[in-house]
Amino acid sequence: MSHTLKPYLSNPYNKESISFSTRVYNRPRYINQHSSNKSPFYSSKLHLDVHPNPGRGIMMAVGIGRNSTSSPMLMTELIIDTASGFTWLQGFPCDSCYEQGNFPYYNSSASKSFDPVYCTDEICQIAPYEAHVGCSDDLSQPLYERCSYNVQYYDGTNSSGVIGTETFYFLDTSLLGNVHLEFVPFGVGTSNYFTSRKLSSPGVAGFARGYGTLLDKLGVKKFSHCFPREEDDTGTMSFGDEAMIKGVKLALNGESERYEAPLTNLYVSGERVVVEYDYVLPANMVFDTGTSWTYLTAEIVDAIVGVIKNVLRKYQPRKWGDNELCYNMTDLSYVSLDEVAKVTFEFNYATRIDLFSYNLWLRINEINLICLGFVKGEENVFGNNLMREMNIGYTLDKDDFAMYFNRQHCLK
Repeated sequence: MSHTLKPYLSNPYNKESISFSTRVYNRPRYINQHSSNKSPFYSSKLHLDVHPNPGRGIMMAVGIGRNSTSSPMLMTELIIDTASGFTWLQGFPCDSCYEQGNFPYYNSSASKSFDPVYCTDEICQIAPYEAHVGCSDDLSQPLYERCSYNVQYYDGTNSSGVIGTETFYFLDTSLLGNVHLEFVPFGVGTSNYFTSRKLSSPGVAGFARGYGTLLDKLGVKKFSHCFPREEDDTGTMSFGDEAMIKGVKLALNGESERYEAPLTNLYVSGERVVVEYDYVLPANMVFDTGTSWTYLTAEIVDAIVGVIKNVLRKYQPRKWGDNELCYNMTDLSYVSLDEVAKVTFEFNYATRIDLFSYNLWLRINEINLICLGFVKGEENVFGNNLMREMNIGYTLDKDDFAMYFNRQHCLK
């Protein structure tokens, strides 16, 4: 059971509407494609091997390419990244690729639906990021140079290769089938680096706004996601009419293709946190599902850490790696962190989002530590750990560009 969107290149209007929900995962669930003749894409429950991944983000299952009229050529998973608009995955010929577990590498020559993109093509000229790194300056000539790209992320992950178009398949949980979308621009990454030292996702699905992006191809005006709290649970990501738009509304910066809003105040258990320098707040914050960590500028981290240290002054704090504030897990076993150290972010001097202990504190069981999950960075990034057990909806119209936060259980 499937349906297809009609292809388009340059007209961003009059698109066919689409609506579906798909499953998302806390960490990669590597597919053994030889274990069954039936694709897990068409099963109401996915029975997959699980491998830990403390890396960048939340995964979604996708099919890519076509070697028949009804099934995807390749089953894989991509990181859901709302802070970028470019979609890519590792593929042959691999000059430098990282380990991606049991997932096969994408092979464009094996797909009947792959089309290369050249420097003179419109897609190359409007693709997100630096799509012209391999193109000649004079694009007026009928050159047959492949359109290339180079993307680099905040955490050091990067990918470069060539751009093509392909058919993407998304599991539709309500239909127990799939939605497939043709002529999706994406990158075939032939030289890639992933910061995680353990098994990593084969690529990234970019869900920022912008012409030529995956959202642009889907043609939806809204989407939502609900990320589960526990490592082994699943959540949902929904598009179009299936998206859940409810809860506290946060108006976003309409001039940006990313999801950004000014952070104006901070609170710990209802008490306002005083930041040392007046110029620090308000500060821009990016909402990024592609990273588990939440990054804050040094002044903001120091202010929050100082308040929590004072609240927990009976206990001995310590620093571990990039974590500015850690405690012995046993010492805090009888402390209700939600009562004494709940953190609240305020945006636009109006919208407040409460963050609870399961969002904020990371358990490092092997050394019996519990650490505050804020890391010092050059910009403020709201990572996916803060999005757990929340449905977050996005409205994409220019006149109503906003996020909606609704605290709820996300287990599916």
